Amino acid sequence: LRHRRAVIRALLHSQRRIFECCAKREANSWVCGLPSSCATRGSCATRLRGAMRFVSTRGGAAPPASLEDAIRRGYAPDGGLYVPEALPPISEADLAAWGALDYAGVAKEVLWPFAAGEIDRAAFDALIAASYAGAAAPDVVPVRKLNDAAALVELYHGPTHCFKDLGLQVAVRLLAHFAQRRGAPATLVVATTGDTGPAALRAVADVGDASTRIVVCFPRGMVSELQRRQMTCCDAENVRVVSFEGGGDDMDAPLKNLAMDSTFADARGLCGVNSYNIARPLAQQVHYVWAYLRCRELFGAETPLDVVVPTGAMGNLAAATFAKRRGVPLGILCAATNANDISYRAIAKGDFSKDDAMKKTVSDAINVQVPYNFERVLYYALNENSKAVAAAFASFEANGDAWTLDAAARAGLSDYRAARVDDATTLASIRRCVDAHSVVCD
Repeated sequence: LRHRRAVIRALLHSQRRIFECCAKREANSWVCGLPSSCATRGSCATRLRGAMRFVSTRGGAAPPASLEDAIRRGYAPDGGLYVPEALPPISEADLAAWGALDYAGVAKEVLWPFAAGEIDRAAFDALIAASYAGAAAPDVVPVRKLNDAAALVELYHGPTHCFKDLGLQVAVRLLAHFAQRRGAPATLVVATTGDTGPAALRAVADVGDASTRIVVCFPRGMVSELQRRQMTCCDAENVRVVSFEGGGDDMDAPLKNLAMDSTFADARGLCGVNSYNIARPLAQQVHYVWAYLRCRELFGAETPLDVVVPTGAMGNLAAATFAKRRGVPLGILCAATNANDISYRAIAKGDFSKDDAMKKTVSDAINVQVPYNFERVLYYALNENSKAVAAAFASFEANGDAWTLDAAARAGLSDYRAARVDDATTLASIRRCVDAHSVVCD
């Protein structure tokens, strides 16, 4: 309760009147419910017809959402996470055609099917190009061959030096684009153990729109000193940074409660941008397509590409799941965890249960006790059976944040692997990579 009150006080700085687009589907048409003062009134039907729709992993009764509504809400009304109603396929012909494109060019092709019908193509292309303009590496995500069987995908060349830049630059720009079009401000909220907070703050700063505000919450003493300074030294009127006592996951429930309070959220233009927001894993698909294309060149083969992903909230693994199911030749998807190992236990042992307390590790950014995106991974593991997903999470919540995966769930995760790595092994692996390849893999 104390945490929730602190966040509410910060959010009250951002109170705004918001007009919500309440276009509703009726007999294959769209009826605009915007007030007469809205600049986009009357264009909803044209804009939304034929656009991608998004549904809840838990299959609630609410109608499918547009991209705008899905990313603005974060959580679906039934408490589930949004996923595309259908994943648009990526063919071998597509991969061949994209091989010569730069990173932004690949991103435009990978992501356009999710935005078509809601955003003008020229505006979308400009938004995507701007999202990667701050990368320090000319090719945005270099892929370095380490030996004849392994390559390192360098996701840390964004403006805050972490892979979250790749998802949040796109997500925040999409939210700002939609808010500007509605003529309504947006207040973004974030809970972070290190990476997400600085990346979200930087994305808001790069957008440069005073009506897009952000509140970032981090657990005191549980983030790296560099990332604490990246957040607390940000001097801008549209930024609030709040520390709290506890572990990184302790703010998740209060923020979800705020998001699920539609009256409160709508009145303040409230939107969460942690990886439960569908914009994040959608954007992160791009580096899997890019990695596959570059590895095909490096290794001269078209065999499926196994990937190992440092895993906290599982957003990156959800993105890999999207890409694989769309047709990108990915093989085994491996979640690498630290001592906060719920993802390892779920995949390797069928035990999806929250630990009593967050453990402090050298890899703060993946200190997560309950990964949001396991719900998306489970949804696809169960062949999009939303009733089974809803039952699983009802059981999880009813049994004190614990659920044992059934046979169907474990069978559906057969293409996934997981490993639990302690601090000593992590540091030894970094040293070994430096000695063997002159690369700091951190």
